[in-house]
Amino acid sequence: MTVHSRVNRGVAIASWALLAVLGALLMLQSEPRGVVSTAIVTAWLAYAAVVFLWAPALVVDARGAEIRNPVRTVAVAWDALIHVDTKFALTLFTPGRSWPVWCAPQASALAARRAARRARDDRDPRDPRNPLDAGVRIGDIPGTESGDAAALVRERWARRPASAADADDVPVPVTVHWGRIALLLAGPVLAATVPLLL
Repeated sequence: MTVHSRVNRGVAIASWALLAVLGALLMLQSEPRGVVSTAIVTAWLAYAAVVFLWAPALVVDARGAEIRNPVRTVAVAWDALIHVDTKFALTLFTPGRSWPVWCAPQASALAARRAARRARDDRDPRDPRNPLDAGVRIGDIPGTESGDAAALVRERWARRPASAADADDVPVPVTVHWGRIALLLAGPVLAATVPLLL
C-alpha cells in the first residue's frame, strides 16, 4: 500500500496554479532576458513542489516499509524495525538511526482536535471523551496523516512472519537521489546565468 500526504498534494496543486498565474503575468511585463529568467525560476519552483510536496510517499508491503523522502529513499525491512514514533512526524527507528517519513507529518492541534472528535463519534457518539482526553498522542490520532500511516505500519509490522534475525544485522539500504539534488541546485544558477548569455 502506498501512502501520500493529502495536505501536501493539495498545497502542491495550489502552488502550481499560483506559479502559472504569477509566471505568466511576470513574463508579459518583462523584456526577453526577464522572460527567460522568469520561465526558469517558475519551472524550478514547480519542480521543487513535485520533489517536496507531490513525490514523497510511504510504501508498506510484506517486506517492510519504503520511505520515499524528497532526496533519499530508505528501505526498512520489518526485521530491522525496532520502534515506531509519531512525536513530530511518523518516524521509523532502526538500531542507531531514525528515519522520518516526509509524507506523514504530525497534525496541527486544530486538525488533531477535529480528527479526535470524528474518531470519538465513530466509536461511540455518547462518549464525552475523545482520544486526546484519553491520553492518545496527537500524532497517533486516527484520521490524521501520521496516525493513519503509523497504524498501517504497526499493523503490518505485527503481522510479519516470525524471524530469528537480529535487527542490528539487517541492512537498511539508502538511495540518495543525486539527480533531484542537482536539479534543485541548478535552478537558481541557471536563472542567474542564462539570461546573461542572450
